[in-house]
Formats: sequence, structure tokens, C-alpha cells
Amino acid sequence: MTKIKLKIFITLLLFSIINTSIAKEKVDTYLVYAKLPLLGEVEVQNIETKLTIFDNEFKYSYKVNPTKLIDFFDDKISSGYILGEFQNGSISTNTYLFKTEKDDFIRTIKFTYTENIIDDVSILPSYDLSKITNVSRKMIDESIDPVTMFYMITNFEFIKNCDKIISVYDGKRRYDLILSDPIKSKNSYSCTLTHQKIAGYKPEKIDEDKKYVSDLKFLINNNNLYEFNEVSLRNNNTDLIIRKSN
Repeated sequence: MTKIKLKIFITLLLFSIINTSIAKEKVDTYLVYAKLPLLGEVEVQNIETKLTIFDNEFKYSYKVNPTKLIDFFDDKISSGYILGEFQNGSISTNTYLFKTEKDDFIRTIKFTYTENIIDDVSILPSYDLSKITNVSRKMIDESIDPVTMFYMITNFEFIKNCDKIISVYDGKRRYDLILSDPIKSKNSYSCTLTHQKIAGYKPEKIDEDKKYVSDLKFLINNNNLYEFNEVSLRNNNTDLIIRKSN
């Protein structure tokens, strides 16, 4: 091989390696509103997510920041990510990391998965589990983490037909999100979303709003595709709305 041909070959090889190594990134922002008596919707948090795709692997990271501090909303900052792979039109999470910070306090939660099952759970410092109902190993085996859940419910391809039960474990609580009753109109698509407490709650609290019913909504975007719009949830007896802002 001549020197010129060798240089061309090396250049093409390097270009091929660099080109296939470029990661795709998508950043989204969500605003969290609390529905308050007399005040209506008050913005209390924002969530920024970044999806990085490299071949069939991905990293989905997030950060939650307080925006307005109200009596029942503190100034915790949460962040973390999931790592995984795309498999057969779905996602397979390998690692989940969650970190929450307030003043000098930091709690870190990490899950590792083996064949789509939460295999190892690390929580530092650990929760006091003495006053809440037990979450069994079987319940954990059937679950995914909250960030994988959020990624799924904000992507139409994962929830279309509204016929799924998503079992979630956050290191303390175990609950189900039940999707049902699809409603399709010209420019929107929605599911009924039922939040059902399973375990990991105080006995006197588990029956309070044990089944909280809300809506998961998607709108047609400029590319004529369904895009996440908003979802209603409940936290500590407060109704929250998570709404996409970009």
C-alpha cells in the first residue's frame, strides 16, 4: 500500500471511528406545580433531564431544583441517573443512582439490575423502616426505579394503548402506576393513571388515598407525533402537576 493510500485509509478509518462514537443528546425541562387552595397552581420545582444515546446504550440523567419555597416544600436538591440499553423497542436499566441534598445532609440510593431485576440495593444513610409496612424481596423483584418509570411515562411509545401496570420501588416505598382508559382526540391522547400504594408506608397512612386517580396527557407536536404534556401526581396529600416546558 502506497503512503498516500495508507494516509487515506487511516483518515477514513479515524473518521469512521469518530463518527460512530458521537453520542446523541436530548435535553428536556419540566415544571412542577402544587395545586393550592385559594392560590391555584404554584410553581415549586423544575426538573431538567438529559438523555445521552451511544449506539444501543443510554444514560438518562436528571436534576430537580426548588423554585419557590412554600411551607410544605423544602429546599432539597435531587439528582441522579439511570444507565441501560435499548432492547426490542423497550429499555433495560442496568444502574440507578439517586442523590438528595439539604444543607449538610446527603442521602444516596443506588440499585444495580441483573436481567431487568433489581439485584442490589444500597441506601446511605439507611431509612428507619421500623414504622412502615414491609417491602418484600418479591415486591422489589417485580419493580423498576422511579427514574426509569418517569422516562417510560413521558415517552408515548412505552405507554400507548394505556394498558400497563408499572411497579415502582424507590428504596423505601413500593407502589403501582396503573394505566387504563385511553382517550384519543384530534390533537391529544390521554390515559387514566391510578397510583396505588402497595407497601413501605406507615400503617395508618397506607389507606389514605390508597388509589389516587389522575391523567397522563400527550399532545401532537410539530412533527405530528405525540409528545408528553403533563401528568398529575400526589405527594404528602398535595396534588402536583408535572408539565413539560420546552
